[in-house]
Formats: sequence, structure tokens, C-alpha cells
Amino acid sequence: MSPSREPKHPFATRITRGRVQESIMFGFLRGMTFFVLFCAAFLFWDILSKGASKVFEGDGMLNWEFLTEHPQTLHVIGEGKDEIKLSSSNYFKLKDEKILVKWEEFRQSDEHDQARRGLDKVINLLEREWGDDSLAQSNEDFLNRECDNAANKFSFWKEMLVDVNNTAIDFEMKPEDVPSMVSQFILGHFEMERGRFSLVEEKITLFRAMQYPKIESISLKNAEQIEDAYKLFLSVVPEVYNKSIKLFGREVRSSYDEFMQVEGPKEFGRFAEAIVAYSNVRESFWGKDYESENWESLQASLTPFKRAMNVSLPSRDYAYSGGGIFPAIVGTLLLVIGAMAIAIVLGVFCAIFLAEYGKSGKFLSLVRLAILNLAGVPSIIFGLFGFGLFVIFLDWNVSLLAGWFTLAFMVLPIVITASEEALRSIPQGFRESSLALGATKWTMIKTSVLPFAMPGILTSSILGVARAAGETAPIMFTAAYAKRSELPWEGLEHWTDFFFQGVMALPYHIYVVSAKIPQNAYTADMQYGTAFVFLLLVVGVASLSIILRNRLRRKYRW
Repeated sequence: MSPSREPKHPFATRITRGRVQESIMFGFLRGMTFFVLFCAAFLFWDILSKGASKVFEGDGMLNWEFLTEHPQTLHVIGEGKDEIKLSSSNYFKLKDEKILVKWEEFRQSDEHDQARRGLDKVINLLEREWGDDSLAQSNEDFLNRECDNAANKFSFWKEMLVDVNNTAIDFEMKPEDVPSMVSQFILGHFEMERGRFSLVEEKITLFRAMQYPKIESISLKNAEQIEDAYKLFLSVVPEVYNKSIKLFGREVRSSYDEFMQVEGPKEFGRFAEAIVAYSNVRESFWGKDYESENWESLQASLTPFKRAMNVSLPSRDYAYSGGGIFPAIVGTLLLVIGAMAIAIVLGVFCAIFLAEYGKSGKFLSLVRLAILNLAGVPSIIFGLFGFGLFVIFLDWNVSLLAGWFTLAFMVLPIVITASEEALRSIPQGFRESSLALGATKWTMIKTSVLPFAMPGILTSSILGVARAAGETAPIMFTAAYAKRSELPWEGLEHWTDFFFQGVMALPYHIYVVSAKIPQNAYTADMQYGTAFVFLLLVVGVASLSIILRNRLRRKYRW
């Protein structure tokens, strides 16, 4: 080295190839670290900023509807600055208010009094239909009409059986196939009668089953016997329909009297529904043309009231983009708490066996290797495992209980590994001093080892919470329903049904909103809002575990 390039003192830093490589690697590693931190910060900032706009919507106050309602359709009214976004419940509430305003305007008009008088007159005429005298006459007309129809049809079928050869020529078939064709005609007739007389559908099915041997081996004699039996059967039909006509008729009168007393749009809606139910039974028994003038007068009398309830509130509707996520929040909390309780109990017992009772050897080495391998199994495999074992084999169906055990088994390797390490970290002197005082091995573990290892065990629960809460596949296969809006404790016949209710969960809700429904300008708000709440929920549960862990560390300091 030339004198001019020699260092001024012997301890000065010399630039060598090793130092250059070290500087490059240090810069590269630092750059990669900051890049990861930047990506994580950007991800969290994106979720927090966009999600907060949904959770703190409008004037900056907390969006309680998003946190307390179930998912609903979003109705968007207007455009631009005048745009109004309403969930289904609020949309129909607004529509009811507009209907009430229009209804009050109608009640103040002259048309209202005239319409009311006309409706009262028509209802009095209609009420005669379900009177005993009117029903007796209509029963006679019904039997005459139906018996004549049956006689005409069976007459045609019997003619086909009388001259089989001529029938075969007309239908271009073999003579031996004619009876089979007639059998199909008769069976088809009874099938149509089942649809026409829905109230006696079971009776017609039973009648057809009893006559089936004769229908299958049809002959002229069998056809005559089936015809006589069917005409006798028709006498049963009016009795069943009379009861229904009287029942629905009384409902029409009751709802009409209630409407006349209150005269509100809701009462008119119930009255109109009663009219529709009565008309369906009426039409099935008497036909569309029975007393058509009275029925047309009734419809004309209802028209002014229907116009008063006809309010147009046009909107653009987006499924699953409105309402809130309260059922998903509750479902996620229940799944995480239940799964972690099961995983911690099973995991700690397994860790105690491995750390305290198990003897070192190939068997324990294989067990530990299997546990470590289970930690790397994809979550969808655990989902299929839970679906096969708990949902199908144990017949728990898609339920809270199936989700608990599936998620518990998924995080069990993490809990076992961390708990075993926490138990092994306790000094051997703790065990020896306890045993020296005469304690049994289990008493020693319970009093001198387990309490001091509990902070480390809770560390494993923190890791388990993050994984259990964030998995979608196991929840989708074993616990969640996409359209489950009821809470798990609602609509139970017995308290044990709580454990066999499906729930909604935040990760599955995000999946549904992001991938299973048509995307629009409003689904992003729901996605980011749900992710924001989900992030806070996981952080909150993990924070409680950390606080409990720190308190235990201070209590059992060693």
C-alpha cells in the first residue's frame, strides 16, 4: 500500500471485501424488513381508513345500525347529492309513512264515503255465500256438474274399451295397447283432480291407490265400477269445502269489521289478504264464473282503497349490502370463545402428559412430530375433517358445536406446543421442592408448575385466537349459514338446541359479500366495515388474553 493510502492510525476502519458484503446484506435485510412493515402498515391503514368510514358513517357518530342490525338489502333512492341509502327495514318504514299520508288524504275526500258505502253493500251480499242455504244449493250444483263431467269422461273411455280394434286404428297403435292407454288416461284424470281440489288432495290420492288394481287391469266392467265409486266419492268433497268456505268467510267478515273500526292501511291489508284466501277456496270449489257479478262488484269497491295504498318509492336495490353485521359478531365471539376453551383444556392436558408424565423415546418423538405436522395442515382440510366427522358421522349438522370442535382441533397443535414449552421452562427446583415436602406428582404439577406456566399457556391462546377467528373454510363447512340472520338463542324449542344452531361469522360474511353476491359500488363499504370490526374484535380478544397473562406474570413472578 502506498504511503498516501495508509491509515492515519492503526485502529482506523479498513474497507475490505467482507465489510462491503456485510454492509450490502445489512442494507438488504433492513430494506426487506421495512418493506414488510410498509406492506403491513398499508394493509392495516387501508382497512382502518375505509372501514372507519362505514362504522362512523354520516356525521361521525357511531353507526349503530351497522353494529346492531342483521344483513339486509340496500335500497338507494335518488342520485348524486340527493342520494339516500336505506336498509330494507328503514325503506319499508319510509314507505309505510308515505302510505299513511296518502291514506289520510283519501279519508278526507268525498270518494272515501262513497267507496265505504259501496264496499259495505258488497260485503253484505258476499256474506250470503257462506250461509247454510246458499251452501246447500251450491253443493247440489257442484255434485250435478262434477257427476256429469265424470260421466262424459268415463263414457268416452268405455267406448274406447268396447271397440278396441277401432280405437287402435284411430290412435295408430296395437289393439293390445289400448287398455294400457285408457289406464293412463284415468290416472292422469285423478292427478289433475288432485291439483284442482287441493283441500281433498290426500283423499283423492287414497281413492286412486284403492282403485289402482282395477285401473291397472282396466276393462269395461272395471271402468263402470270405478265410475260408480268416483261419483260416490264426489259427495265427500262439498263437506270439506263447506268448512273451509265458512272458516275463510268468517275471517273475511272479522277482518272487515276490524277495518271498519280502525280504517287504517294495515287493517285494510289484512282484509285484502282474507279476501284473496277466501277467493282461492271459492274458485277451487265453485269455479271462476260463480256469481261473477258480485265478485266483480267487490273488486270494484276495493279499487279506491287499493289506490290509496299504492305508493311508488323507486329505488335501486343491492342484495346483502345494507343493514348490519350483529349476528356475525355474536357468532364469531361464540365460535372463538368455545373453540379456545376446548383447545386450551385438551391442549394443556396433552402438554402436561408430554412434559411431565411421558418418558423420552421414539413414541413421544413421533407424537411431537405429528403435532408439528398438524400445525401446517391447511385449514380447508380441517374443515373437511370436521364436516365428515361432526356434521355427517355424529349428525350434529352445521352447528355451533361442530364449529367449536373443528376450530379447536385446528388450533390444538399451537396450544400443545406452546404449553409444553411453557411447562418445560419452569425450573426443576420447583418440582423437587414440592415433592420433597410430600406432595404427589399431580399436586406438584397443579400447585408448583401449572400456575407459573400459565402466562406461557395464555401466549399460545393468543396465537390460537388469531387463527381460529380468521379461518373461513372450517366455519363454512361446519358452523356458518350465509343467510342466518337469527341469533343462536332465538327460536329454540329446548335450551339444548342452542348448541345445534348454525351461526353467521365475520370471516364467512366477508367471503359472501366479496365473492358470492354481485359486486357494486356499495359492497365495498360492507366489506371494509366488516373487516374493520373483525380486526377490532380479534385485537380485543387477544388484548384481554395479554392483560390476563401480564397479571399472572406479576402474581407468579419467579
